[in-house]
Order: sequence, then structure tokens, then C-alpha cells
Amino acid sequence: MSKLVPGLIKMGQIFADQKKLLTGETILIEWVPGTGTVITAKGKQQGEPFKELEFFNALMRIWLGPQPADWRLKDTLLGKAA
Repeated sequence: MSKLVPGLIKMGQIFADQKKLLTGETILIEWVPGTGTVITAKGKQQGEPFKELEFFNALMRIWLGPQPADWRLKDTLLGKAA
């Protein structure tokens, strides 16, 4: 967990900076081998990549894991019908 704290703080700041997304605007979170977790908001990379694979895995568990923060969001992200 201690490895995740710096990333969580940076991630919180990224979301705070993106107060509102308009229709068609996106936030992309992707793992790039050899680079780390890259976060892009509105087409622009947000800060430096997060190097720890544990950070990316933790983010994916939040939204896609067995107990997601929001089941409806998980289903939507996976393309399941409402």
C-alpha cells in the first residue's frame, strides 16, 4: 500500500484539475510496457508516467475488480447492457 500513496496523491490532483469533462472528452489510463501508467486527459498526457505496475493494477481493481467502486460504471466500461 505504501508504494501506492504517491501515485494516489498525483492521481487525485489530476482528477481535481479536470473538474468537468464535456461530452466527447475522455480520460485514458493505460499501461505502456517499459514506460508505466500513462494518464491522458482531453488528449494531453498528465504528468510523468507512474512506473509501478502495482499502481496500474490497483486502478484497474477499483473500476474492474470483483468489488468495483461502481457496478454500473464497470458494466458500462465492459460494454454490458444496462
